[in-house]
Amino acid sequence: MVGLITDIPDSLKIEYPKQAVMTMIQEDLVFRPRLKRELPPGAMVRDGYQINFPARLVPSQNVAQIPDGGDFPTPKDARDRQFIFKPVVFAGSYNIGGMTRYVASSNVAAFNGGELARRPEEVMSNFGKFIESTYVGTVGNGIRGYVESEPGANQLKIKLPEGVRLLTENFLMSERQSAGGAIRDSIDARTIDDVDIDNRIITYSGADQTPTVNDPIYVIPVASLAGATLASMHANGLRGQVGDSNDLLLLHTLDRTGTGNRKLNSVVFDNGGDPRNISETLLMQAAHETARRSKKRPSTLIMGEGQCEKYVEFCAPQRRFPAIARQRSGKSTGYVLEELSFVSPYGSMEFILSFDCVPGEIRGVSWDAFFFYSALDAQWLSGVDMNSLHLLPGTGANFKFQWGAYLVSIENWGTDYPIGHFVIKDLKDRNLGT
Repeated sequence: MVGLITDIPDSLKIEYPKQAVMTMIQEDLVFRPRLKRELPPGAMVRDGYQINFPARLVPSQNVAQIPDGGDFPTPKDARDRQFIFKPVVFAGSYNIGGMTRYVASSNVAAFNGGELARRPEEVMSNFGKFIESTYVGTVGNGIRGYVESEPGANQLKIKLPEGVRLLTENFLMSERQSAGGAIRDSIDARTIDDVDIDNRIITYSGADQTPTVNDPIYVIPVASLAGATLASMHANGLRGQVGDSNDLLLLHTLDRTGTGNRKLNSVVFDNGGDPRNISETLLMQAAHETARRSKKRPSTLIMGEGQCEKYVEFCAPQRRFPAIARQRSGKSTGYVLEELSFVSPYGSMEFILSFDCVPGEIRGVSWDAFFFYSALDAQWLSGVDMNSLHLLPGTGANFKFQWGAYLVSIENWGTDYPIGHFVIKDLKDRNLGT
């Protein structure tokens, strides 16, 4: 069903079991593998490949105290809404020219088992990383950063908090005039040639153009995608699902600011833009407030490396290795992620470190309030039989002396109980210079 290719007689492929492909895709990922493969109760697939499921935001509450002989409470209906959820397409591709196939594909001429093995394995690894960064690092609108300035020719400086965390060399990027808007001054389908992490600067290919401050930056597959298409094809992001209307206005098509829609917001602890250090007090307040409002018990804290550093600095010193009698503990420093744990009356919260998390934020999540829908598990779509490499079309009725293959997954994830999660914002973080 799924296959890679290698240099063997009379064939361009070697079939790998599905589990091997998924192992390569999910290598070093922390968020996606934990999502439950199921849809919420009552979900139904409708026309247009959309999935509808109920959003009971307010129960009927047909209860009251009555006097002896009095009327029973006036019956009311619960306030039912409807979520709409759509799977999206993730895709990866690679090609290999005839000369490379026949000359540079052996173990002698290339490394890691030959070029024919290395290229698809790279695609699978990059494919999983792109999905993970989409799920964890974005709001869900596909935007991976905003322009801060133009430091030089063919350069863009990207604003914090995203910085260049979600952008990598060789991505095709596009600058738009607004979210899902028109292309800005022909800056479209430009290859990112260089990423300066320290200064948050990307260098793009082609002619030098004129960017504009606050323009959104997208990663795109091809040139000149229409704005409406660009705005509608993106998977959900953790920063939008666990947040409020300041993060994402529409949650599964429902307006978070609408009357009676407060349960569409997660519990948000910000500080008016004034950064402060993470503390046990903040974590306790977030745990208490989430339990009070939702009766849920978040089980995991998701954060970037900067918040792990701050937690060790301000919450965990002298407590990780308590002294026993007069004996000293070992002299190791640093931390083991699995040993970090925040305990509340509702249980212990484990820590997840994700380098795709934007700095200055910690999210507490309840995994049973998430769902994951996979309409098509990741597999190679290389031709009619879905296993072989095929010649790529050229001009007219010709073919190129080149083979290609495509990796595809149709999936998405979401939450049907956003108030069961919390986010702590405005935290000091070295990646923000605080």
